Amino acid sequence: MAAVGSEEVILALASPPPPATAVILRIDGEGAHRAFLEYLEKSGSPPESLPIRKPIEVHLPWKLNFPAVPALAVAWAQGESWTGNESVEVYFPGSDPILEGVMKRVQSAGVRLATPGEFTRRSFMNGQIDLSRAESVLTVIEAEDQAALSAARRVLEGDLARQIRQLSDRLVDVVAELEAGLDFSEQEVEPPGEEELNRWLGPIQEDLRMLLQRRHWPAQGPDLPRVLLWGKPNAGKSSLLNALVGKPLAITSDQEGTTTDVIRGALNSGGETVELLDLPGEREAGGAVERLALDRARELLSGDDRILWVFDGRRGTGEWRQERGRIPQDWLPRVIPVWTHSDCTEKTPDIPEGVLQVSSITSDGVEELTGELFLQVRQRPGQIRGDALRFTRRQRHLLEACIEALDRCHESMAGPELLVADLRDALHQLSEISGETTPEDVLDRIFARFCLGK
Repeated sequence: MAAVGSEEVILALASPPPPATAVILRIDGEGAHRAFLEYLEKSGSPPESLPIRKPIEVHLPWKLNFPAVPALAVAWAQGESWTGNESVEVYFPGSDPILEGVMKRVQSAGVRLATPGEFTRRSFMNGQIDLSRAESVLTVIEAEDQAALSAARRVLEGDLARQIRQLSDRLVDVVAELEAGLDFSEQEVEPPGEEELNRWLGPIQEDLRMLLQRRHWPAQGPDLPRVLLWGKPNAGKSSLLNALVGKPLAITSDQEGTTTDVIRGALNSGGETVELLDLPGEREAGGAVERLALDRARELLSGDDRILWVFDGRRGTGEWRQERGRIPQDWLPRVIPVWTHSDCTEKTPDIPEGVLQVSSITSDGVEELTGELFLQVRQRPGQIRGDALRFTRRQRHLLEACIEALDRCHESMAGPELLVADLRDALHQLSEISGETTPEDVLDRIFARFCLGK
């Protein structure tokens, strides 16, 4: 990847904002030293040059007819800074007027304000860190307790990147052995037998699953595990959401279609949290706004989250089977079926296997459903492990996709070409975690979540 905007000099506050004892201003990019020296010329006694990695005292002009502010500046050569670019860090008193004045005058020397996450993005694009470590900068900032901070720091320090690299190398060895047979054999190549495939892939699959078990379960933030409440209008989704979270978040009514946008709630149990999203009922759109809401709901449903399919139990087994037959096949592994209104119907002896029954009125079955939801989304909580890692939702989904691709290898016995294709798919998922093959639009979304100065 080519560096993004590394030729431009940018600046941003790299510490908590004033009031503070001191603040840090970071200036980064090709020509950062020269731009900072040009700015210092206005102080009347600028240094002739900036020594590398050696703090020097400077005086910062910040307002006309006011004395310059004493400060310390540390210069970094290209290849030695956090971003890999030429940069300067300036430490001075944390006053709002002084900071504003200094930043305005540095900008007048041809330096622009950085965008959110731009420093970390430059570090990634310049090969200083891989994408897993870049994302962990944000999880360190968002850590809600010491366990979360420790789990995020392990990723920042390269633990996840190191394991992904080792797993990728082992998969490459398997692909190389298979492709060597395809390239150099003059006869038709038979796929490896199940025993040989287990010998090659079994240890890798086990290590991937163990890596997922090290996941630290976040207590808040955008990477909480999610469950989507979905079904026909008036199936009882909103009442069930209220019953699960224990408060009236959603409007309930006998009239169909009262939920027109996504309603969010938090389901808590034993120190863990699952985010619940009550989606608009599946129906024909009645207007442009409703169409947008339903399109957004279908976009969420096509993702990787568990789907709590809410069905009105009063409609019976026959209609349930018909409705289930209309659910897209690729959703079914993620679907958790539940029948509502158990208080209005007798316990059905022929209820389909695996279906829970609940009543939002009497709360019958709600506790059992809560336990099932946590069971379905749970990767062992990292708080109980000393080696926990704080994954983002994106990283977890890519690891799961890699495991699924390797599981398919055991089914791809039609020929070695199909087996190699599944192995390459698994490799691609791992390379997206490290950022080697991550699309540009995904990078934009990742770094847009950062704050300024990071």
